[in-house]
Amino acid sequence: MLEKEGKPKKASTYPFSKRASQKDALTSHIKAEVTRSVGLIYVDGQPEGTGFRVGEKYIMTCLHVIKKIIMGPLDFISCERVYIQFGRMLHLQNTDQSKIFQFEPSVVYKHEGFDVAVLELKKGEIDFPPPLTLFSADCLPSEEVHLIGHPGGVQMKEDSDVYLNVIEPNNDVDKYIKELSEWSIDYFMNNEDYYSGLRELPRKILFHTTFDKGSSGSPGILIRNHKPCVVLIVAGGVPSVYYEDGIYVEPEKRVEFGYALRDVYDEMQTNEINKKISSEIFKEWIS
Repeated sequence: MLEKEGKPKKASTYPFSKRASQKDALTSHIKAEVTRSVGLIYVDGQPEGTGFRVGEKYIMTCLHVIKKIIMGPLDFISCERVYIQFGRMLHLQNTDQSKIFQFEPSVVYKHEGFDVAVLELKKGEIDFPPPLTLFSADCLPSEEVHLIGHPGGVQMKEDSDVYLNVIEPNNDVDKYIKELSEWSIDYFMNNEDYYSGLRELPRKILFHTTFDKGSSGSPGILIRNHKPCVVLIVAGGVPSVYYEDGIYVEPEKRVEFGYALRDVYDEMQTNEINKKISSEIFKEWIS
């Protein structure tokens, strides 16, 4: 029930014992390739979230990452207040101007429900980093997902051994979230159910991860046919008082969520303008 498989087991009593943790070197190579397409988004000079390259000239991220710089009903951003940095691999790292890219002022696509935004990079003398071009519409409960992003707004990190879940009537996940809702109402002084939003549409994909604030907009990657396929975008976690206010909540009571990119694609298909953009972004679906 939303437990991360493969988490460390208690060490045995004999010296040098360790859990079985071998990984194919090919998997590490594939994830390293993905890092070239993932960047840290800054707003007003401060790290705000993660974004990743899609299409010929776009960045996909969470809408809440850039929402405070969207101006007026025509969805323009204060583009002088935002930029994305690629290749941030060290906590303390000299700024490489060739890895920093600005944005055009118009928001190409946004959706409040899915908390998704697509921005256009401003063309310059330096080529854009490569886009992620393969996507997956499904993910088996037993399939390992790799999150790659900038939790904490610092160097790029990855969290593997992540497994996806959805709430369905009376399944184990449904029962687990009901228990957490009851705990929330009983535990917090404002008697708020911080988990109720997980049941609201559009559909949320639930998981546990070590990623925290700053990872919004990170891609979740499956490896299919030895290739990276994006299956979801990381959006947030509950209870919000832990992620936003720093109130301690035990790890087993935290639930992170995101949105399936197939759901985002289907929504974009309902509008002719967005349909054209979606065809540029979602190049190929792999089962």
